[in-house]
Amino acid sequence: MAERKSRDMPGSCPGITRKRIILMALLASALIHAGILMGSPNIFMAGGFGTKLRAFKVDLIRPPMEEIQEQSEETRPPISEAPIESAQENDEATISLDTTDALYHPYATIIKERIQRHWAYPVAARERYVQGDLLIIFRLERNGHLVNSRIARSSGYQILDSSSVKAIELASPFPPFPETIPVQFLNINASFTYQLKYAD
Repeated sequence: MAERKSRDMPGSCPGITRKRIILMALLASALIHAGILMGSPNIFMAGGFGTKLRAFKVDLIRPPMEEIQEQSEETRPPISEAPIESAQENDEATISLDTTDALYHPYATIIKERIQRHWAYPVAARERYVQGDLLIIFRLERNGHLVNSRIARSSGYQILDSSSVKAIELASPFPPFPETIPVQFLNINASFTYQLKYAD
């Protein structure tokens, strides 16, 4: 009877138990991996399987003037409504970052180049294929210091809006106005475009 009891005990067939444990572990591993793949359908895109690599291109461009004029007062409040210092008549001017006005063009070019040095496509936005364009109006005083900036037209993505505002802040202070610019304040319209393109 003692010999029979010992044969019925779990330890009497270690080979069968080990096989069962290994089989259970393999099954659990397969289920876990299947769950990960189903929960992350873009994992193959991220690794580049079967797709072309994507390159990205960014531009600081002047928005079409017709587009700016067509915007309603509700979506694009006038600059005078922004929380900026009051200025006397003829004490300020509003220009585009890409102005062709001979009076402001040289200075606007310097401002644009400084912003571009600090402007980058956010990595997180690039990885998620987030694109968009926005319009920021920022105000400079005569000594080149940034008074304030505000988003006049959002890209619809906070990550892109914040990246553009940060580029302006990092680029400041800007050089003082040249003597040829007679105003005390400049309000500058700057358009930022984030665009991803497929590589050829």
